[in-house]
Amino acid sequence: MPIHHSRFSQWRWLALSLVVVLSACGFKLQGRAPLPFDTLYVSVPQNSQFGADLRRAIRASSPDTKIIEEPTDTYQAQLQQISETRTSREISLNAQGRVEEYELTLVYVFRIVDANGENILPPTTLVAVRDMPFDDRVVQAKEGEQATLFKQMQKSLIARVMRRISAPDVAQRYQNLIKSNQAVPKSS
Repeated sequence: MPIHHSRFSQWRWLALSLVVVLSACGFKLQGRAPLPFDTLYVSVPQNSQFGADLRRAIRASSPDTKIIEEPTDTYQAQLQQISETRTSREISLNAQGRVEEYELTLVYVFRIVDANGENILPPTTLVAVRDMPFDDRVVQAKEGEQATLFKQMQKSLIARVMRRISAPDVAQRYQNLIKSNQAVPKSS
């Protein structure tokens, strides 16, 4: 019995030490990050994977924020997608001149404005880049791998969008606009 108790104490001590070390370096689990807006119009197409995933992330992170789907409805802020660009370029060739590796890039540009069109968050560019080895003998498999990598990059960008729009400076800018009476909700 004492051996079991000793192992339990060691595990407990190890777990406690790990928690202290992680909290000391600023680590915290991703959780709710409420947005400063009660209503948010998201002008990212609903029927796109990116739009659906972004809306899901907003609802999970800030459940009290109502997502507005129609621009004619009243809202406090609008997340505007300016552009989304996917590119792939050859970055290395083999001795026969065939592609050995591609670089995949996903660039997403967005901004947040209030109901009067004032910038809460000016145009912001986020970039995700991945390298993908290529073998022309398995083209179909590589096309599937490319699609999977783009999906992973997209998820990464959504997490970055969420961190950016829930940042303290965005909330502060929004509060400053409200105080200066520039953030009057848009109505139909």
